[in-house]
Amino acid sequence: MTQKHKEASMKFIEHFGYYPNHPNDIDFDQDAYAEELLKCVEDNFDYTIKKYGTVPKTEQPKPEIIWD
Repeated sequence: MTQKHKEASMKFIEHFGYYPNHPNDIDFDQDAYAEELLKCVEDNFDYTIKKYGTVPKTEQPKPEIIWD
Protein backbone atom coordinates (compact mmCIF):
# COMPACT_ATOMS: atom_id res chain seq x y z
CA MET A 1 0.00 0.00 0.00
CA THR A 2 1.49 3.34 -1.01
CA GLN A 3 1.62 6.19 1.47
CA LYS A 4 -0.85 8.21 -0.60
CA HIS A 5 -3.29 5.29 -0.68
CA LYS A 6 -2.94 4.78 3.06
CA GLU A 7 -3.58 8.45 3.87
CA ALA A 8 -6.54 8.68 1.49
CA SER A 9 -8.07 5.52 2.98
CA MET A 10 -7.75 6.92 6.50
CA LYS A 11 -9.42 10.19 5.46
CA PHE A 12 -12.23 8.23 3.80
CA ILE A 13 -12.75 6.04 6.87
CA GLU A 14 -12.74 9.04 9.21
CA HIS A 15 -15.23 10.88 7.00
CA PHE A 16 -17.70 8.09 6.16
CA GLY A 17 -17.13 5.67 9.07
CA TYR A 18 -16.53 2.53 6.97
CA TYR A 19 -13.85 1.06 4.71
CA PRO A 20 -14.41 1.33 0.94
CA ASN A 21 -14.10 -1.58 -1.48
CA HIS A 22 -11.20 -1.36 -3.90
CA PRO A 23 -10.72 -2.45 -7.53
CA ASN A 24 -10.81 -6.20 -8.17
CA ASP A 25 -7.50 -6.14 -10.07
CA ILE A 26 -4.58 -7.44 -8.07
CA ASP A 27 -2.25 -4.81 -9.51
CA PHE A 28 -4.32 -1.61 -9.65
CA ASP A 29 -3.06 1.98 -9.74
CA GLN A 30 -3.09 2.85 -6.06
CA ASP A 31 -2.42 6.55 -6.63
CA ALA A 32 -5.41 6.87 -8.96
CA TYR A 33 -7.57 5.01 -6.45
CA ALA A 34 -6.35 7.33 -3.68
CA GLU A 35 -7.41 10.31 -5.80
CA GLU A 36 -10.89 8.75 -6.14
CA LEU A 37 -11.13 8.37 -2.37
CA LEU A 38 -10.08 11.96 -1.80
CA LYS A 39 -12.69 13.11 -4.34
CA CYS A 40 -15.34 11.19 -2.39
CA VAL A 41 -14.35 13.03 0.78
CA GLU A 42 -14.25 16.42 -0.95
CA ASP A 43 -17.67 15.91 -2.58
CA ASN A 44 -19.14 14.23 0.52
CA PHE A 45 -20.44 11.46 -1.74
CA ASP A 46 -19.24 7.86 -1.88
CA TYR A 47 -18.58 7.00 -5.53
CA THR A 48 -17.17 3.60 -4.51
CA ILE A 49 -20.68 2.27 -3.80
CA LYS A 50 -21.60 2.06 -7.46
CA LYS A 51 -18.11 1.63 -8.91
CA TYR A 52 -16.70 -1.02 -6.54
CA GLY A 53 -19.75 -2.32 -4.68
CA THR A 54 -19.00 -0.79 -1.29
CA VAL A 55 -21.74 -1.48 1.24
CA PRO A 56 -22.14 1.53 3.53
CA LYS A 57 -22.41 1.00 7.24
CA THR A 58 -25.97 1.51 8.40
CA GLU A 59 -27.22 2.45 11.81
CA GLN A 60 -28.41 -0.61 13.67
CA PRO A 61 -30.85 -0.29 16.55
CA LYS A 62 -29.47 -1.28 19.92
CA PRO A 63 -30.37 -4.83 20.78
CA GLU A 64 -33.12 -5.36 23.28
CA ILE A 65 -31.70 -7.18 26.25
CA ILE A 66 -34.02 -9.65 27.90
CA TRP A 67 -33.12 -10.80 31.40
CA ASP A 68 -34.58 -14.06 32.66
